[in-house]
Amino acid sequence: MIIEVRTCHQCQSKHIVRNGKNVSGQQRYKCKDCGVTRVLDSVQKGRQLDMEQVSQTYQERNSFRSTARIFGVSHTSVQRWLKKKPEV
Repeated sequence: MIIEVRTCHQCQSKHIVRNGKNVSGQQRYKCKDCGVTRVLDSVQKGRQLDMEQVSQTYQERNSFRSTARIFGVSHTSVQRWLKKKPEV
């Protein structure tokens, strides 16, 4: 039996209990010390993408919308990512 020790992201406490599931089916946890409830292992689609590929696709004269269609995200996400990326 493998026991995973989870800690609260807010207060670093180890007093965490399971607290149901969210709409997408991910396990939610509640900290008994600070009362925060959240998903500890969040999987975000945008984080799995290689941002270098997104930036290279846009630099090859593709629009925000066509880049978004290629990677399956919204065009506003592409705009935010490219705005945050430091200029080389």
